[in-house]
Amino acid sequence: MKVAVVYQYYQGHQAPGHSLVFELTQHLAGQGHEVTVVSGETGYMQADPAVLPWYRRLLRRERDGAVKVIRTFTYTQLHRSYSGRLLSFISFSLSAPLGLLGLRRPDVVLASSPPIFPMFSTWLVCKLRGIPLVLEVRDLWPESAVQMGILRNRLLISVMSWMERLLYNQAVRIVALTTGIRDDIVARGWPAEKLQVVTCGVDRDMLFTDLPAGQRIRRQLGWQDCHIVLYLGAMGEANNLDVVLDAARQSHGKPVRYLLIGDGMRKPCIQARAQALGLDNVLILPPIPKDQARAYINAADLCVVTLLDIPLFRGAIPTKLLDYMACARPVLCGVAGEAGQIVKAAGAGLNFSANDGQHLAELIEQLRHDPEKCLLMGRRGQAYVREHFDAAVNRRAMEQLLLDSCRVALKAPASG
Repeated sequence: MKVAVVYQYYQGHQAPGHSLVFELTQHLAGQGHEVTVVSGETGYMQADPAVLPWYRRLLRRERDGAVKVIRTFTYTQLHRSYSGRLLSFISFSLSAPLGLLGLRRPDVVLASSPPIFPMFSTWLVCKLRGIPLVLEVRDLWPESAVQMGILRNRLLISVMSWMERLLYNQAVRIVALTTGIRDDIVARGWPAEKLQVVTCGVDRDMLFTDLPAGQRIRRQLGWQDCHIVLYLGAMGEANNLDVVLDAARQSHGKPVRYLLIGDGMRKPCIQARAQALGLDNVLILPPIPKDQARAYINAADLCVVTLLDIPLFRGAIPTKLLDYMACARPVLCGVAGEAGQIVKAAGAGLNFSANDGQHLAELIEQLRHDPEKCLLMGRRGQAYVREHFDAAVNRRAMEQLLLDSCRVALKAPASG
């Protein structure tokens, strides 16, 4: 099988943020499939400044093990503003087709959204060349942007909604990252048999209990005798990190330290607010590569996951939640819906209301005095993700879905 994957933020374990597409493509190549990734020039978590002029960055070819990678021109300053992010999406929408058109015709294209604009131009190339398109939906756009208040322009909302409908109609299969995403799409009229849930998974070789690595980080921070609360991930509008600062304010004067690691559009605001409140118990660090995440997670006594309290996020499963659980860390979850249900079903931690910093601080104080309960929560969470969110199982499921999509397309190509 010849597979082309279109994803704007392809990156390996040496970059910060998730590496799910990297892991999937390496698996596919390891199974003997011919895999090419068409990607932008920068990761989602942290933009690398462009060195070459734009005309020398239109198309660059790399190899990542057995995977071929085509990098196409992308506006890299996506974290400066929402207009910068839009420019990044549009630039990749215009350049990605160049990468796809330059390939020997693949048997199937897997396109991962959001963003949605590059998915539309990817579909145009697939339509032109008669290639079956499998659409992976990681987040529901434009609805999530509308609910967060980021997207208000009615014309832009209408255009993006039209693109979403067309893509769902034209894709031979739709892969939903969570049950909530699948249920939303089915409720809006698309047939359930067209959709399949393939969740995020945890790689046991990367994420596991590693107390020596955790102790090393604690020594580096000088926090050997502190109770460390960790947030590791994006710092955007959706991530609702003000609630963590509110909790830190409540914990002032106690041996509790809050460690926030990551990057995103809201990071300067988070830093400014922490400084304005005089939160000397908060340390905000730059993003770290994925292959260093295990050490920092194991350094924490408690880990926090939080998102804005909007209806669509009730179907979200943040990858950081699974990463925490894989390392046997107890979790404090401020995400209602599917994520909170996982924490409850696993017995992996405690849930709190999305905007209730005082409740979060109370839970931290409660668990600070109950190390045995924390240990039990961590063990339960680790066992749960190993049973239900095994990355190897999920990669095999995606491989089989792509193979099935090729066979279906050969028998009855998608109508257009």
